[in-house]
Amino acid sequence: MRLLRPNSETSFSSPQAITVPEGHKYCPRCEEIKLVEEFGRNRTEKSGLAAYCKPCHNTVMREERVKKHGSTRNYHLKRRYGITEDDFERMLARQGGLCAICQSAPGTFVDHCHRSGQVRGVLCFNCNNGLGHFGDNLVLLELAALYLGGDVLWPEFVVLPERRAAGEVARTRAHHLSQRYRVRPEDVERMISAQHGLCVVCWDRPPEHVDHCHRTGDVRFVLCLPCNTGIGQFRDDPGVVWRALAYVGRSLGEWDEAEVPEEELAELARADDRLRAEFYATVTRVA
Repeated sequence: MRLLRPNSETSFSSPQAITVPEGHKYCPRCEEIKLVEEFGRNRTEKSGLAAYCKPCHNTVMREERVKKHGSTRNYHLKRRYGITEDDFERMLARQGGLCAICQSAPGTFVDHCHRSGQVRGVLCFNCNNGLGHFGDNLVLLELAALYLGGDVLWPEFVVLPERRAAGEVARTRAHHLSQRYRVRPEDVERMISAQHGLCVVCWDRPPEHVDHCHRTGDVRFVLCLPCNTGIGQFRDDPGVVWRALAYVGRSLGEWDEAEVPEEELAELARADDRLRAEFYATVTRVA
């Protein structure tokens, strides 16, 4: 295929013919001939490909965002959270420059309610991730705070998981368990059996990770990945988890003040009754 491009050595009115091989495309920005795989898709173009190669396209889009929104970060804040960089800086200043939960690490991440979309505050990396691992769930946060304080709540009923094969804790982990936690695979098996094959924080997922106190080194229980990682992100500090609970609870309270139609409330109540009936039809009483 032949096309014309401006001849930089003369003038724009004196184009120079170039040949583009099959399976290639010319990028007018970097003035290079590249494989079509190096161009993004664009259904509005006759060729079905973007006008610029991917690196040039990204550069052009970045320049447009800066031109329209002042900066790429401002663009992303507006697009995802509906706030500006100035709004972010004001929120952070109200928090004293620190995370709204732990109040010790610098606040760097915008946090929002995934249910309402409401921006709640600015958090550090750990606290933001911790909320994500507990799914903004007030019950799980309270259970985690109690657990870290030494109170494990054993439910009256549990939904038993599928029966595990004996010795499922890999023998290849024996050295790791022995060196790090001073326990054997059979010790972990007994712990999991005593927990009815469930994580002792959420009582919902299978336990996969031995949890221990980072201060004393004592093994506590076996937890699922989200709960184990979540309490780790909150630095194994029950006080931080209680603050996270209060932080999420405040935002939910503000959202719940909105008026909800009577018929919607009635439907929610019926759905709650159905879930409760289904739960008690499948659970087993803990001895």
